Amino acid sequence: MAVTPPKFGAEILRARKDAGLSLDELARRSGVSKSILSQIERDSTNPTIATVWRICAALERSPESLFRAGGAEEAGIEVLTANATPEIQSEDGRCRLRILGAIETVERVQWYEFLAEPGGELVSAAHGPATVEHLTVLEGTLTVTANGDVKSGGPGETLRYATAQGTHTVRNDGEAPARAMMVCIL
Repeated sequence: MAVTPPKFGAEILRARKDAGLSLDELARRSGVSKSILSQIERDSTNPTIATVWRICAALERSPESLFRAGGAEEAGIEVLTANATPEIQSEDGRCRLRILGAIETVERVQWYEFLAEPGGELVSAAHGPATVEHLTVLEGTLTVTANGDVKSGGPGETLRYATAQGTHTVRNDGEAPARAMMVCIL
C-alpha cells in the first residue's frame, strides 16, 4: 500500500506571505531554487528533510508547524489517519520520519516514528541548548554518532544523546529495515 505524502505547500505559501517575502527572497534566504519552492508551494513535489529544514530556517518556523491539520475540538478526539500523518525523508531517501507529535508541544517535546532502510542515514544539525534525543529501537539495529561517540542499539534498547552542538547521525548498518521511536526533548 503506497503512502501519500502530506500536502503542506499552502502552509509554506501562507508563511512566506505572512513574513512579507517574495518567492525570490525566500529562495535567496533558504538556498532553495525559486522553481523548486514554487513546486513545493503547489504540492507538485515532495521535498527532502534538508530542503524543508532550509525553508523553515529562512521563514523562522519549525518544520512541525508546516504540518498543521487544524485544531482538534477541545472536548473531542482528533484522529490522524496514516495517510494524513506528516512524513519527511532524509537526503538519501532511505530514512523517513513520521511526525507523531502535536504542533502544540513542538517547543518542548517532539516525537517521531523513525524508519530506515539498510544503508539509510539521517544526518541532523544541532537542535539547540540542552536538547536531548531518545531513540528507542523497535526493530533492527541502529547506530548513533553524536558528540564524538558511536553506539549501536537493537530491539528494546534506547540510545540517549545530547544534540545541542554539531551534527548527529542515525544510521542503519544492518541488512534489514529498522524502526524506532524518536523523542526530542527541548
